[in-house]
Amino acid sequence: MRVEDTTLAEPEGGDFAERGADGPALTPEQQKLWQQFVSGGWMMYRAFFREIDRAAPLTSADWRLLEVLASAPQLRISDLADATQIGLSTVSRQVSRFLERGYVVRAESVEDDARQKWVQITDEGMEALKPILDTRDRAVRRLVVDQLTPEEFEQLCTLFGNLGARIAETED
Repeated sequence: MRVEDTTLAEPEGGDFAERGADGPALTPEQQKLWQQFVSGGWMMYRAFFREIDRAAPLTSADWRLLEVLASAPQLRISDLADATQIGLSTVSRQVSRFLERGYVVRAESVEDDARQKWVQITDEGMEALKPILDTRDRAVRRLVVDQLTPEEFEQLCTLFGNLGARIAETED
């Protein structure tokens, strides 16, 4: 699918680059590039999750939560919500279901605050997650890695990592 030129017409009496409360607005070229980024990103996102969801016995929200838990010895429920960009009440319900299924267990608090609820993934949770991650890795290979040169792939990942880190720094 080709992205149409969606550059907005220059408004009368003002320059795009002169508008905006937090600095200059996007130039027409920046708008066009941003639209390509958004369109391409959504296309990749839909294809990626469609492929994984077809093979996964869990919802994308469920496997994302388990994936985050698999990368840390234990996490607070609030940290899971932040890491997955899923609402805290939804994550709490997911964790409750996972406790019943044996995918996670409650962990001892590593802090003095007993109000914080910590969880960690179990071997059963890892078993449920492994085929999903294998499917994810094949989807990443087909949809991203094989579409780019090794240098482009490294640059793409580095840029997104840098951008995420910079955004996180400004939100703290």
